[in-house]
Amino acid sequence: MWSGFRPSDDACKYGYLVPANMYAVVILQYLEYLINHGLGDQSLLSTIVEIKDQVIQVIQESALTTVGDYQIFAYEVDGLGNYNLMDDANVPSLLSLPYLGYCSNEDELYVNTRRFILSDQNPYYYKGKFLSGIGSPHTPESYVWPIALSMEGLTSDSVAKQKVVLETIADNDGDTLHVHESIHVDDPKKFTRESFSWADMTYCQLFLNVFENQVK
Repeated sequence: MWSGFRPSDDACKYGYLVPANMYAVVILQYLEYLINHGLGDQSLLSTIVEIKDQVIQVIQESALTTVGDYQIFAYEVDGLGNYNLMDDANVPSLLSLPYLGYCSNEDELYVNTRRFILSDQNPYYYKGKFLSGIGSPHTPESYVWPIALSMEGLTSDSVAKQKVVLETIADNDGDTLHVHESIHVDDPKKFTRESFSWADMTYCQLFLNVFENQVK
């Protein structure tokens, strides 16, 4: 399924945005479930299953590439053998695939892809004095997004890791008591969008996840 723009509204480099296609698969699975549990439109079900299966097949055929000695998902492809190897902080992203419901966080391809995008091999992964994480071409270089930090926690089974992410975001609010769009890795006083509700919500969801785990 072709995309002109990423979730950030930045233009795609290649027209087939892989995490968006994966999210489409998840939504088609929801529709399949609804029809099988009450809607009963079998002709619609047939169309949904056909589209879903085609997208899954093309993802496996066209969205995988080899880096070193392991396979990963590309962020964007053109269907002609060209790949854009990166991840963006906005969701849907490759990092967020278990959160979206496309795969588990133990899936081998996801583990490999996660290793790649949370490293210097991802051109939008930044490390600094205070922060390390995924940024975006939508914001300046060396700015990490709290959305991506929260997503690291939301896709991890480690409560200890989740708590570290919560504390990291809280400690780097630039004394504003707000979750920003992005923060400079070496200076929390430098940020974009003092208040960003999308970042607030992912932070709150991670907080609730940690709380639930503690209750259990």
